Amino acid sequence: MQGHRYSQFVLSLSMRMMTFYLRTLFTLGMGFAIANLSLVSSPTPAVAKPATPTRQSQTANKALYPIRQQGKIGYVNYQGKPIISPQFEDGHAFAEGLAVAQKGEKYGYVNPQGQWVIKPQFELAEDFSEGLAAAMLNDKLGYINRSGQWVIPPKFFLVGPFSDGLARVLIGKKYGFINRKGQVVIPAQFSLAHNFSGGLAKVQRRGRVGFIDKTGQTVIAPKFYEASPFRDGLAAVETEQKWGYIQTNGKFAHAARFDRAWAFSEGLGLVRKGLKYGFINPTGKWVIPAQFDRAGSFSEGKAWVTVGNKQGYIDKTGTVVISPRFDEASNFRQGLAWIKTAGQEGYINLSGQVVWKSP
Repeated sequence: MQGHRYSQFVLSLSMRMMTFYLRTLFTLGMGFAIANLSLVSSPTPAVAKPATPTRQSQTANKALYPIRQQGKIGYVNYQGKPIISPQFEDGHAFAEGLAVAQKGEKYGYVNPQGQWVIKPQFELAEDFSEGLAAAMLNDKLGYINRSGQWVIPPKFFLVGPFSDGLARVLIGKKYGFINRKGQVVIPAQFSLAHNFSGGLAKVQRRGRVGFIDKTGQTVIAPKFYEASPFRDGLAAVETEQKWGYIQTNGKFAHAARFDRAWAFSEGLGLVRKGLKYGFINPTGKWVIPAQFDRAGSFSEGKAWVTVGNKQGYIDKTGTVVISPRFDEASNFRQGLAWIKTAGQEGYINLSGQVVWKSP
């Protein structure tokens, strides 16, 4: 939930973030906003796909999770056992088998054994997506493959990850989209653009947002103040008065009546009514009444919620399954969720047990 959830991987404020802020200020000065929180990451958090317990267990057993100790980044496994000792200045979660890691002032990529697969050589680097990753050299961004070779030479100021075979790039003062060969397939014409999701991408023109298809054709005219990506065939949109959900044909699925709404996740939509948060189904019916002070979208069958000034987790019936006892909490990812209590960061499993915590 953008703006309402804490990242699992809030681990450092490095040169990477400083560069981003400088670029954001410059971009805002040209008259358009950057909605995402990194140079190339998706403006809306990825939604975890539902998994069977067996598949979830198998995935979690192979997953690694970033930790910080004494100012260095390392990785632990699902049981909280150290696998890669803390040795990097910065590091991301693993994506497509590799993780961004910083050594000194340069970024590269390591494998699950902590070995450098792509040696640190970039000024910035981002996660792999559809086999390619954005990286920066000489203050310009391009894309590399898993061997570290440039597939699309660094020549862009801002870029996004590949999604549905396309990536958004900033050309001059406008956004367009390129294919995996680096060819501009949708001309730069948007003041803001987001990743494709389900064949559609949110774009902004003249202060309003709508959606285009992969040919660049406008499918839903830019008439909304804000919108989420499409999930489960629905997108949350903001009208003059309220938030509601539209279908891929642009028609409202039900009346816009919420004070805020977010993309559907695992069959439920997070909405705010007044000052309270709850969840609806695709028909607009309340599944979990608006009763929480804050909340995050569902991931792996659970959603974090705030009760009073503490955060815990509920299941899809609204039942509290992990008691609210954390100062900060985040979505579950591959079986673990990042939490923070009394200044200590940690990870909990789906049963609410702390498997790792910082010293």
